[in-house]
Amino acid sequence: MQEIDDRPRRRRAATVERLLDAALETFADIGFAAASVEDICRRGGFTRGAFYSSFRTKDELFEALFLRETARNFARAEELLIGIEDEVDPVAAAVERCLGSFRADRTWVLVHTEYALHATRHPQAAAALRRHAEQLHRRLTELITAVSARAGIALTVPANRLARIVLALHDGVVIREVLGGPGGAADRAASDLERTALLLLLRSATAGPPSTD
Repeated sequence: MQEIDDRPRRRRAATVERLLDAALETFADIGFAAASVEDICRRGGFTRGAFYSSFRTKDELFEALFLRETARNFARAEELLIGIEDEVDPVAAAVERCLGSFRADRTWVLVHTEYALHATRHPQAAAALRRHAEQLHRRLTELITAVSARAGIALTVPANRLARIVLALHDGVVIREVLGGPGGAADRAASDLERTALLLLLRSATAGPPSTD
């Protein structure tokens, strides 16, 4: 049987990754609305043909960027939560392990926030953003359900509701951090605020593991 040459597929995947990297940097520098396809191609060293062979529009590219960034965040979180059931205090350990991972970098926060503003004026973009937000919520719900079961922690609120509260809390704190500027006291204050708020939230939403006494 003739072996299939998958080099074209690998090259296309590499091109898409470089386009996404270029788009992320371009959107962060000059904004989603102001950025043109030419700007993105120039940043990544591509022709317009390379762009349109992978994406039809900037919005379609943003959808791919959203999926990539959230997938990376969840992969990091899932890895960090391995063995959480062996911790003396799984709730506190989960917060400490995931705080850095879920405090998204400034570049992605800027891009995502600006796209949300763009979506308020463009119904198709708003529908796509809602669809992806629901996927994000579903994945966090599944993660909370799996980790709490593994650690023997009983939830006092439904996992899907807890997921929505965690996402809202996280988004609010990260936006506050972005507005405060990079580094220094503002970053530390935002980090401490999110740590304290998450601990208070999760303590009130969990009953803890069953007593062995």
